Amino acid sequence: MRRMFFRALVQQLRVVWPIFSGILLAMVGAGLVIGRIEDWRVDEALYFTFVTGLTIGYGDFSPQHVLTRLLAIAIGFAGVVMTGLVVAVAVQALKAANRSLPNEEAKKNGPLAQRDP
Repeated sequence: MRRMFFRALVQQLRVVWPIFSGILLAMVGAGLVIGRIEDWRVDEALYFTFVTGLTIGYGDFSPQHVLTRLLAIAIGFAGVVMTGLVVAVAVQALKAANRSLPNEEAKKNGPLAQRDP
């Protein structure tokens, strides 16, 4: 079951990779713009981006300008979408692994094996 899950997961990730990478690049780009405006180092800007995008929000970095606050809100929304995308891919991979499980059992047990309802 685990092997089937990971096979289905990789297959699903290939499908959504362009969307996922686009969201990730938009988040990183917005985070770097925020870092530039707020005069943060690159590592601080990336840290802020992922803490905000994952909706953790420690509060150790907070944007002070109106534009950077709006960009931070956009990063938060993009992070929620990205998290939902990851969850949807995992659920689809579990469904695919579960659907192929009876087929694998039938191959092992033969066509006359009795199945439980």
